[in-house]
Amino acid sequence: MNILFLDVEGVLNSHYYLCKRYEEKARKTLTREEFFDPECMKILKEIVTIFNLYIVITSSWKIAEYNILKNVFSSYGMDIYDRTNNYGDMRGHEIIDWLDKYQNEVENYVILDDDIFKDYETTGVISHLVKTSFNSKHALEIKHINEVERVLKETRF
Repeated sequence: MNILFLDVEGVLNSHYYLCKRYEEKARKTLTREEFFDPECMKILKEIVTIFNLYIVITSSWKIAEYNILKNVFSSYGMDIYDRTNNYGDMRGHEIIDWLDKYQNEVENYVILDDDIFKDYETTGVISHLVKTSFNSKHALEIKHINEVERVLKETRF
């Protein structure tokens, strides 16, 4: 199986989107469900479908907001397969440990994240990263579909 290690903030929402939503709600607090940019969610669904990816959450949302994530993803017709352990800023190690646990089942993987964690390089996962931007209009964009395809074709687990 092919795995998508997924961050939330800066992948499924952007600064632009959150500010726009905040203004639309007359500066009232956004619910956690409102944090998700529908355009990003549509692109994510396309990526997951095209490449038959299983979603594994790496975001800090995997701790307190995991059930919210599952509900939001379900509303877009997607399932969350699993989540990594929480090692704080050691996300590369979280990914490696998850891959070690499921090594006999994983064919390849891609990471969608807006950050480059320090241990991405030392753990060797950096070549699997497709970097998004929290500062773009929509963090996850159509162009990232081609980048996911490139990672899955050019890298091996």
